[in-house]
Amino acid sequence: MNFRYQKLTTAIALLVTLAVGQLYIGMTFAAPNTGTTVSGAVPQLMGILTTSSNKPITVNGASAVNGATIPTGATIETPEGVGATIKLGPLGTICIAEKTKLTLEFDQQGKLVKINVTEGCVILRTPKDVAGTINGPQGIIGQIPAANGGSLDVCMRPGAAPSINQGAASDAGAGASALDCGAAGAAAAPPGGIPPAVTAAFIGGGALGLFLLFRGANPSPSGP
Repeated sequence: MNFRYQKLTTAIALLVTLAVGQLYIGMTFAAPNTGTTVSGAVPQLMGILTTSSNKPITVNGASAVNGATIPTGATIETPEGVGATIKLGPLGTICIAEKTKLTLEFDQQGKLVKINVTEGCVILRTPKDVAGTINGPQGIIGQIPAANGGSLDVCMRPGAAPSINQGAASDAGAGASALDCGAAGAAAAPPGGIPPAVTAAFIGGGALGLFLLFRGANPSPSGP
């Protein structure tokens, strides 16, 4: 009798152990892996494009219009009659004239914007603590010191020396609108820099910020 009772007790204990083990495993797999997901998510800084009258330009070989996101390293080309503006949130603003070819680079730490111009006209504006550089085929054309931020107006025409801060890019209609990088745009800029709510639109493609900036615009680039 004692032997049979001992076997029954052992069997019950084994079943309880297995049941507890299965429950623990199920709870472990069901629990969200919040630590890895949260720590691994790194917002990416992207530029936001607008063009003259929402006409297309070329970005990395594809057609793009208002609301398209511009990554670092992008190659941009504007056709005749179409200017473009790229807003980089906390890094500043780039205004591009018609018939311009360039590549754009900016770091994710928000400290540097670099433009490599092949031809055409461009205006770069950066706030304090953000450095800016515009390069041509022969090297550096102009620089903006990070200590103060500032503006660069550069034009490169075939067979001519680069025009630097002589207003040539502004005269060429650089930007999607005269309010973007022209004198009118500087006067209309809010004091104290870019509001945090607007800056958020450029980190990870925030939908609310895009709505506020481009109400009624196409939020994605069109197909090639």
